[in-house]
Amino acid sequence: RQRLPPPDTERATLGNLLHLPADLRESIFPPSGGNGARLLVNAAQAYPAWEAAIRGAKEHVHLLFYSWLDDEVGHRLRDLLLEKLAEGVEVRVLVDDVGSFGHKKLWAPLRKAGGQARPFSPLRLFTLRPRLNFRNHRKLLVVDGRIGSLGGINVGQVYSEWEDLAVEVRGPVVDQLQEVFAADWVYATGEELAHERYFGGWREGPADPCASVDECVDTACAIVASGPDQSFNAASESLFLALTAARERIWLVSPYLLPEPAILAALRAAAYRGRDVRVVVPDRSDVYLVRHAARVYYPELVAAGVRVFEYEGMLHAKACVIDDQLVQIGSANLDVRSLNDNFELLAFFESKPLNARLVEVFEGWLGKSREVGMSELEQRSYVGRVLDAAAHLATPLM
Repeated sequence: RQRLPPPDTERATLGNLLHLPADLRESIFPPSGGNGARLLVNAAQAYPAWEAAIRGAKEHVHLLFYSWLDDEVGHRLRDLLLEKLAEGVEVRVLVDDVGSFGHKKLWAPLRKAGGQARPFSPLRLFTLRPRLNFRNHRKLLVVDGRIGSLGGINVGQVYSEWEDLAVEVRGPVVDQLQEVFAADWVYATGEELAHERYFGGWREGPADPCASVDECVDTACAIVASGPDQSFNAASESLFLALTAARERIWLVSPYLLPEPAILAALRAAAYRGRDVRVVVPDRSDVYLVRHAARVYYPELVAAGVRVFEYEGMLHAKACVIDDQLVQIGSANLDVRSLNDNFELLAFFESKPLNARLVEVFEGWLGKSREVGMSELEQRSYVGRVLDAAAHLATPLM
């Protein structure tokens, strides 16, 4: 932590993160000002942005993804890494062993060329460690300590077909992302990256982190890294704190709506206080039972005044808009697995322009969504309700 800039305590909303318990502050980084951020809406924007950042690498490229598929998209990004290796750039890739199952052949050429590609918590037939359930669900890129990215987008052709969201960042917050990667890397490989040459690359750029970057805005930012090793989950606690502080609006999107009781209560309470609370979920899912399990929560949310919308298609984004200046984007779904069992990564931004840009994206999703009303829920068939309830029983396994 001595490598990181001092906290930006003047940002009122993000400053609340400084008052959390000491053990949580180890995973919730102090807010930093002077950052630049731009939304990357869908893989159509994210993949070209990642490729451009990698092409500009001079020193190192660090990537961490839950799912990196062995297909055309996965090969294209891997081959770009091979090009950078030939130029003398250090390349480290960390993938989850479950989310990227069958990845070994994909990474053989990179390892042969001198790059490093390692699995996080590899599966083994005989072990007493609970490896299967505790997965690394983060999506993270750091180039030269200068450019970073995080969000919900994985690498693969199927992810190009989903609605999703990531964010590119520049400035001191990149050091926070580098800290997260370094911690996961030393756990997975034993190689320590706590060296000054991996940090502070953003200082070598222009004073304005958004210089010559389209749609980039100035913002304060704080990174949150959560996992099953925490006594209180940092993602859950920080989101709860943000929801309970909302004064006007909470717009939330998640592919899976299986919230913890505290998050559910925070959404209901915000609606009771007259806040504009909207939750957007997909009307289909890559996990069949999730949509049915999620419907169990609809009646109490709608009855409380929360507006629930089902997007027509697969919506994989994980984000929240609070009031007119706070934004949260990351990898954590609104479900028990993400908020208890997975290693997740998210960021809080305080920026009216970024908030307004994400509102535009939300409005696009809402325009392709159907609002779920109480009359529809009351008329749901007996068979449908039984299926929802049965799916809900399997929630801890999803």
